[in-house]
Amino acid sequence: MIQNFKVKTLFKDQIHERQQFTLSFEGATYQGIFHDENIQWFHPQPHTKLAKEVLKDLEAHVYDLMQDHIHQDLQIKPMFEGQVHERQQFTINFKGATYQGIFHNEDIQWFYPQPHTKCGERDIKALESKVYELMQNYIHQKFKVKPLFEDQVHERQQFTLSFEGEHYHGIFHDEEIQWFHPQPKHNLEEEDLQDLESKVYKLMQNHIYQDFKVKPFFEDQLHESQQQTTY
Repeated sequence: MIQNFKVKTLFKDQIHERQQFTLSFEGATYQGIFHDENIQWFHPQPHTKLAKEVLKDLEAHVYDLMQDHIHQDLQIKPMFEGQVHERQQFTINFKGATYQGIFHNEDIQWFYPQPHTKCGERDIKALESKVYELMQNYIHQKFKVKPLFEDQVHERQQFTLSFEGEHYHGIFHDEEIQWFHPQPKHNLEEEDLQDLESKVYKLMQNHIYQDFKVKPFFEDQLHESQQQTTY
């Protein structure tokens, strides 16, 4: 069970803002950075102490806790929910002021007061970057992926998502989309279908990269060599 979970914002209200977290788990303390839905662990790396499945559960819990923390400053209210012209109305706190707007097709439409009346160009970029990142996180939460034939040669991903009031299902494999019924091409114009498939592709790439881990070769040997040469 995770204990003493704490979050510290780095580069607050800047374009490269990210979250540093600390937690206790099974008697050890771990730290890391959460950014773009990815976890970057500091030393000590939990994979050196935890079994693969335990680490996977730990990272899932960290992800949920970070989502709760990030969305404290953002409130979202769907407009025209379940209809073709559905979009998201949001409220966000930024540098002591509250702003509202509409997020639709990855564009932001601000309500009054307009942030450009209170913020400089650099702050506006930071604010819009923050809104975009939070809204993408919100959208990703509605995107469901289920691996089929997991860890086998013919593994592929089954996905579900909502788009313009409809729920669509399909298979993503070898960077290609195979739609189930209902076929979106029967409900959407060609341009909207292209937007939908582009959205699926981005979401699937984010999902795939979350499971991608990198470990340097000879890392342990280098560490041992450094210890042997220390007097």
